[in-house]
Amino acid sequence: MRLNMLAISTFFLVRENSQLGACIVLLYLFIYLSANLLGRPGYVTMLITRIELENIKSYRQVNLDFRRGTTAISGANGAGKTTIVEAIGYALFDFLPYSQAQFVREGEKYGRIVVHLIGSDDRAYTVERRCGSGAYWFVYDCEADYRVEQRTDVVDKLHELFGIDRERSLKALFRDALGVPQGSFTSIFLEGGSDRKLKFDALLQIEDYKNAADYLLDAQKEYKEQVQVQLNEIQRLEFETRELEDWRIRLKDLHALYQEQTAQITQWTQQVDVLEARSTVLTKQRDELRERENLYKHSKTTHESLQYRLRDREQELNLARTAQLAVQASLPDYQRYQQANEMLKRLRQDQQRRNELRQQQGKLSGTLAKIQTIIAHLHERLEEVKAAGQRVVELSPLVDTQHDLEKQHDDLTRKVEQYDGLVKEGKRLVQQYNGYLQQQENLARKISDIEPLKALAAQLQERVEAVAQLRAQLSERGSRQRQLQEKREQLRQKQEERENFATRLRKAENNITKIEEHRHEAEELPALQVQYDQFSEQRYRLEGNIEGYTKSRRQSAGGLCPFLHEPCLNIKQRGIISLESYFDGLLEKDRARLDEINRQQITIAERITFVKKYA
Repeated sequence: MRLNMLAISTFFLVRENSQLGACIVLLYLFIYLSANLLGRPGYVTMLITRIELENIKSYRQVNLDFRRGTTAISGANGAGKTTIVEAIGYALFDFLPYSQAQFVREGEKYGRIVVHLIGSDDRAYTVERRCGSGAYWFVYDCEADYRVEQRTDVVDKLHELFGIDRERSLKALFRDALGVPQGSFTSIFLEGGSDRKLKFDALLQIEDYKNAADYLLDAQKEYKEQVQVQLNEIQRLEFETRELEDWRIRLKDLHALYQEQTAQITQWTQQVDVLEARSTVLTKQRDELRERENLYKHSKTTHESLQYRLRDREQELNLARTAQLAVQASLPDYQRYQQANEMLKRLRQDQQRRNELRQQQGKLSGTLAKIQTIIAHLHERLEEVKAAGQRVVELSPLVDTQHDLEKQHDDLTRKVEQYDGLVKEGKRLVQQYNGYLQQQENLARKISDIEPLKALAAQLQERVEAVAQLRAQLSERGSRQRQLQEKREQLRQKQEERENFATRLRKAENNITKIEEHRHEAEELPALQVQYDQFSEQRYRLEGNIEGYTKSRRQSAGGLCPFLHEPCLNIKQRGIISLESYFDGLLEKDRARLDEINRQQITIAERITFVKKYA
């Protein structure tokens, strides 16, 4: 709830009085008092967001959250309505109409009150006060994390939060204006004239007005003198400004002309902005079009260049085909050349083999000579052996020399065996030598057959080189053909891109034409959006009213006031049949208005959807 003077007055009046007429009269009075007390009519000084009570009268533990606006508390007698007001008065205004022991719940040693509020500086504060055992009182600044604990400092801080002068008593303010005790709401009006005058003079600061009036006597005298001087000056100025009315008429005409020109300039400025935006879009499209034209020219030049290169490649292809025919014509000669080349390689291998055989023949001739020498030597040794055998026969009687002779015999036998082996090896070498001679004769015949082919081999080498050149040319032609095919593919892609660009360009021109045709519709979009938002606000407000009227009608069953829950005394005075019919009329009116707004909003939404296509 908003805890300014007006809100507190409304809060307590609704709680305290059952007669709506008296509520209205006292409400106007307290509105007047609130404006004079604060010095700032209607200014919100703080907002109470939450109250926590612990061991306070009938409450053991309760937490109350308050919303914005005026809060009405209702309930049966003894439910604790007054206790909440007294807790606010004790925690914030140091006012308690009885002792702390009576304020603490029966059987408990202490009571605690915590008030959470938003101060006039829009900062969160917590005021906590404990009564009974371990009493304390402090104000906690949640944002600055600072606590004010001394009683004098706490009272000064509360004066600051409420926007009240330091000289005014918080207790008197709460007792006489804000938190009038139950049953004594009109007691101030029933007191004697002197007592009533003292209290209202204090509330309305009548003494301050008297002092100010005394202080203003000299000022009034000086003011009268200045008024006379100003009257004389007015007479002089009236004479000097006798033509002022004509000038005013002229000035009014000029002002109207100025406003008209200003409106026209504003309209022209908006048109210039729209045209500049349109010019920017067209300039961008023109640059893009020029870029596409340059790209088209470049593609065209590239296409012509590729056409020239294509003709060159076709000529080269014809030459390559001619060369291919020549290669195919010389293919039999080339095959004969390959056969001759293979034969030449084999002959060269045979020649190399012949040279190796000649070397082996020379080695074998030397070996054969050595073998023949060994054979001759062995023949000599054989003769010696035969002579020795004859000698053995002659010396057989000699037993002593028998063993020596046997040894010599064994040696000679081994030598004879070696001789037989050498003879066999010599025969084998002679046969091998004869085979080599036969191979040499065959090789000589082959060489004599190859000699006439040397000239053909020389010509064949030249033809091989020519065929290699033709193959290289054919490979180059194939590469050029592949490049030509790639260029053709690139040219085809360029043509497709050019066709796509031309299609996009035509679409863009069509879109520009459509946008230009519906430009006026697009200019309606901001105004349509504003109207749509306005209808949304009206719809939300009407829905809230309908919800409130429905709730009030439900609570007013039987002619009871939805706020006081008592029979309303003002129905007949205003000519209202019943509260239900009154709220039914309000509901019917607002529902009809809501249906009309919904239809208009749907129409505007459809128009916005249509216009957005051209925005």
